[in-house]
Amino acid sequence: MALYKYIAAAIGRETQEVVIEADNAGEALNKLRSSGLRPVRFCGETDVAAGAKSFMTRSKVDAYEFTEQLAPLLVANIPLERALGIITETCSNEHQRQFVTALRQGLHEGKKFSGLVRSYGPVFPGFYANLIETGEETGCLPEVVDELRRFMAESRELKEFIITSSVYPAVVLGLIIIVTILMFTVFVPKFAQIFVDMGREQPPSMVFLLFMSDLMLWSMLIPPLALIGWLVVKWRYGAARIKEWRSRMVLKIPVFGKLLVEIENGRFIQTLSILVANHVDIIRTVRIATKVIQNQIIRESFSNLERRLKGGEKLSAAISGNPFVPPGTAAKIRVGEESGYVGEMLKRVAEHLEENTRRKIKRMLSIFEPAMIVFLAVLVLIVVVSIFLAIMEINQVNA
Repeated sequence: MALYKYIAAAIGRETQEVVIEADNAGEALNKLRSSGLRPVRFCGETDVAAGAKSFMTRSKVDAYEFTEQLAPLLVANIPLERALGIITETCSNEHQRQFVTALRQGLHEGKKFSGLVRSYGPVFPGFYANLIETGEETGCLPEVVDELRRFMAESRELKEFIITSSVYPAVVLGLIIIVTILMFTVFVPKFAQIFVDMGREQPPSMVFLLFMSDLMLWSMLIPPLALIGWLVVKWRYGAARIKEWRSRMVLKIPVFGKLLVEIENGRFIQTLSILVANHVDIIRTVRIATKVIQNQIIRESFSNLERRLKGGEKLSAAISGNPFVPPGTAAKIRVGEESGYVGEMLKRVAEHLEENTRRKIKRMLSIFEPAMIVFLAVLVLIVVVSIFLAIMEINQVNA
């Protein structure tokens, strides 16, 4: 989707600047008119708010901290403008204060909160503005912001869990790479020089180690060649084709591909639960939740979901044939539909997927660590045995 900027006005009111997110200019114009505004001037298509980009180049705004502060204030029935004022007074970060002040100033100018959020696209997650707009239209903004706070907290917790769990394996992998490079590019060539100085032919064990050393040296050319190849392919086929190819290849990676599918499904179903719990119609719920999915192939697999729902199918039936939906998910949602607790069931499914994802990540990392240690031990053993055989041959000649 793109952002379209208009100067518009409601009947009997002053003009205002409005930013509309839509697939094309015609849809943006229809959205503008359906909101009761008449377009005065079309200002063109914006590239995710140039002002926000320049803002982000000089500072980093914590969207989660902002939501964490805003949610309890709105739940306590404090008006949005006043809530932003309170946040401004308590901000210790100067850039964060300027950001919140800009949002408050926009409200004073008559702009919608969702439009202001959308104009700072790089600051917030992609689904944030859509959910805020839904909250405004349904009158459930405090509940939506509170759900956003919880959703972002869980997402951050999962991200921090992955990073924390990956520190030790990353250190081990880094040490293995350094030790391997030093052994085959420094130690092995120096030891092989002994045979050259003696005028002796290299024994088979040293020939093998020198071959591995040359292979290691040539492998250092892989990163720059890969970068050049990437730039050439990107120039030849375009960024969109590359993104599609990358999304497809990532899903084919053993273990990691299935893990990614679970993460994307968890994010999708969690968004569904937030919207359904706030009484958003199912068509719009699915439309917004689909945008949350980052992998293009998985997102396209849900492209016919809206059409099937419009055709009268229930959500459980519409997603049952999707190859990326985990087994049993459709059945659980069907139970929720029959009992009238779809939102609660979606929430439980999302929580189950997150717990399952954590368990798989922990298991994968627990296997990775000893595997790397064993690999390093085998590598060192090969080098030591090869050098030992070469030394034995020297001793036999001297004897």
